Amino acid sequence: MSKKKSQDSAGVSGESPSPLAKQLMELHLAHEMSMFDSETFVKWLASELNEQWSALDKVTINQLVCADQIKQVIVRNVVTNDIPGSVTEIAGDAASQLFTSDVHRNTLLKSVMTAAQFEEFVDKLLDLPEPRKNGIDHVIDLPIYRELISGVLYQAIVRYIYEANVFSKNVPGVSSMLKFGKRMIDKTAPKLEGAVEESVKTYIAENLVFLVNVSKEFLENSLTDEDLKDSALELWDMIESKSLGEFQEGMDSVDLSEFVVLGYEFWLRFRTTDYFKSCYELVVDYFFEKYGEQSVQVLLEDLAINPSRIMDEAQAFAPSLLNAFKENGQLESLLRRRLAAFYESASVASLLSDVNA
Repeated sequence: MSKKKSQDSAGVSGESPSPLAKQLMELHLAHEMSMFDSETFVKWLASELNEQWSALDKVTINQLVCADQIKQVIVRNVVTNDIPGSVTEIAGDAASQLFTSDVHRNTLLKSVMTAAQFEEFVDKLLDLPEPRKNGIDHVIDLPIYRELISGVLYQAIVRYIYEANVFSKNVPGVSSMLKFGKRMIDKTAPKLEGAVEESVKTYIAENLVFLVNVSKEFLENSLTDEDLKDSALELWDMIESKSLGEFQEGMDSVDLSEFVVLGYEFWLRFRTTDYFKSCYELVVDYFFEKYGEQSVQVLLEDLAINPSRIMDEAQAFAPSLLNAFKENGQLESLLRRRLAAFYESASVASLLSDVNA
């Protein structure tokens, strides 16, 4: 058969289909439409699914797709394509709806997580002593910790000096002497206070490195796993009966929306980084190394996808989808266009002409 003849057979004859071709198409269309009745379709899918499932055991992942194709899909749809602004708007509005709802605000923390689950998390964290030690060291080395410990010590020492009356309470005779010279002391008090406070600040500054190192040693050596666990469980006792709304006091829907926007802007930047590129390429390469030569059936079974689960979802969604497409006429239009290409073709016209001859 020549190339031209082949094209004519597959294409449209250029003439209106014969009455017999029209009748055949209408019968075929009615048959196909009946197959999309909800109950009939589900029965057909159940029988066909077992056949197709067996066939998937003979097809490997590498036969269907390669790692580079998946990477390009990620580049096109995750890295390159613009993300509609409506995505951020919807996410922000949805977050506001959730966090301002009565259900969220009135739900107690212990309804979301049990004490046993919290204790399991604590136990798992306590099984990681090295990260805990490094974490403590990093926190204590932060400038803010140095400022914190300096401020606390300064306030404590100065307050002790002024309020505890250390000299007058503990040294015999000093109290009488201070009363005798009270007028003199009152005159010199401002200068005296300034000198004391400056001396305290100087002392703390000179000993800050020592104080920080002592803090590290104390936290690393004095806080045992048992102490940390007891503290964590005491914290849980304090917060388990609080509602989720109490934890977000001071944060309104505007703040939540702004956090969503910040997350969106971070993602736009993060998805173009070399780190993200390395991440998805590494994951894709690992996936194909593990499953590339495995059958599609093995992958689906590892994902707990099987004919039974597929049928459950089909029975849940197929009836409403099929009814909707049938009622709006889209299903019939689709099938009619598909069948017309065949029944209006030159090959069918030629065949029917031979039959009528």
